[in-house]
Amino acid sequence: MSISTFEESFCEQHGLERERFARVVFKQVLYRRARAVAWLFAIFNGDYFAADYELINAVSQLSRLREFNHEAERFNYHPGNRGWFRRKLCIRISTNRLRQLIKATLPPSSVIPNEMDAGTAIPFESAPVPKEPKADFMPNI
Repeated sequence: MSISTFEESFCEQHGLERERFARVVFKQVLYRRARAVAWLFAIFNGDYFAADYELINAVSQLSRLREFNHEAERFNYHPGNRGWFRRKLCIRISTNRLRQLIKATLPPSSVIPNEMDAGTAIPFESAPVPKEPKADFMPNI
């Protein structure tokens, strides 16, 4: 049994041809305020959403959620991900929505519970702090 990628799992769950994958994911993870004006940005600057589609194409081959952080970091520093409209008005995709979509789409065996819910991987479990024993009596000094 081979491990399914995000793209394979998503297309299977939604009955999509792979050619439509990136466009459908783009629409689902686009910030809500960007949905009304995205078509304008695409008309006036055909490459405006290039960084977004590069991220979607990169994560399409992920088979585990923990691999998402690296791609999200690359997206944050992508040269096409600059500018007032992208940073301040969020006319772009949401990496948090994309992470949640990947988490909901990949098989449960590929997602560790609580992994990256806060945006970072949890490297170590915290051990409980042992309680100090209570003294039954106080010695007289």
